[in-house]
Amino acid sequence: MGLDDKKIGLALSGGGIRAAIFHLGVMKYLAEEGLYNQINHISSVSGASLCIGVIFAVNNNKWPTSDIFLKKTLPDIEKLMLKYNIQLRAILRLLITPWHLFNRVMIIAKVIEKRWGIRGHLQELPEFKDEKCNSDCPSNCPYWEINCTTFETGGNFRIRKDYMGDKDVGYVMKPELEISHMIAASAGFPGLIGPYRLKTKKMIWHKENNENSDETDVKSKYSLWDGGIYDNLGLEALHKIGGGSDKNKTSNENKNTLDETINFLIVSDAGASFGFQKRIWNREISVSNAKRLLGIVLNQINNLRKDEFCNTVVEDKNGLYLQISGKAQKHKTTLWKPNDDEFKLILDNGYRAAKKALSEYYTVPYQKS
Repeated sequence: MGLDDKKIGLALSGGGIRAAIFHLGVMKYLAEEGLYNQINHISSVSGASLCIGVIFAVNNNKWPTSDIFLKKTLPDIEKLMLKYNIQLRAILRLLITPWHLFNRVMIIAKVIEKRWGIRGHLQELPEFKDEKCNSDCPSNCPYWEINCTTFETGGNFRIRKDYMGDKDVGYVMKPELEISHMIAASAGFPGLIGPYRLKTKKMIWHKENNENSDETDVKSKYSLWDGGIYDNLGLEALHKIGGGSDKNKTSNENKNTLDETINFLIVSDAGASFGFQKRIWNREISVSNAKRLLGIVLNQINNLRKDEFCNTVVEDKNGLYLQISGKAQKHKTTLWKPNDDEFKLILDNGYRAAKKALSEYYTVPYQKS
């Protein structure tokens, strides 16, 4: 069984600069194997949103073909990541403009605009690939979904060219927002970067994600946090768990399903290793202890999502799960500039993870455990 006729979805996890490089390694292998041009839909979180944003940036907000990706895009991105320290630049900018202390997310947005060239609005991105594409369409222009967490509702706030929103808030059609702002919002980890303040006053909101649905009233602003707080794998946009509790549905309708834009889903998980950590006993309230407790909760949510995906989609041979490993996994979850060896290590880890999983998919007879 091959993937030549598959419409591929990529769910790319968060994990700072480590995740961005790992996902590049995964896509490098897909490009070499002739599968890159079959990518139909990308769901990104945090560091993965940075990864997709910089791919567009070095290609003038166009999606590159596999050949351009390998020959030009990857080398250009490597130069940017090894040259500019996003986190250090953000810290220096904060020292110069301390009034941005409570709006740090905008500092990240400005730094990636200036140093990585991530500019423009969502509406400047290419049209999506679909059945309506004509001969003038690029050969591959996937949907790109940026994931955030809505603080007020606790829901998944998704941003893409044709709409953005949260099912408990509502939706805006064709949002006119800057790409760098949305990427920074997706990476806005509590405490370190902070929330993006989405002002809604000049926007028309609908109850459903189509312009024909009824308009709805919303609050004047919402706080968008790191998408990894809700779903660090970016799975929900592409993998629908169950069919709800409607008793009138058939058993098939209650099964887990993939988004209609794809029929094969690759999850690329560049999450940090969750090892042993000693508790600070002499302080009941400490940042380290609080971060650990948050990490435990997020790790369990991530594991549940991963298990559900592997026990359904992977078992049915409709997807693959790739995970960062070894020394690459121990690279800290920051936006700090990697050195040359670190970049090559993490990129190679993503490449090898994709190669191993796809090789086994092609050659090893599948058996349920």
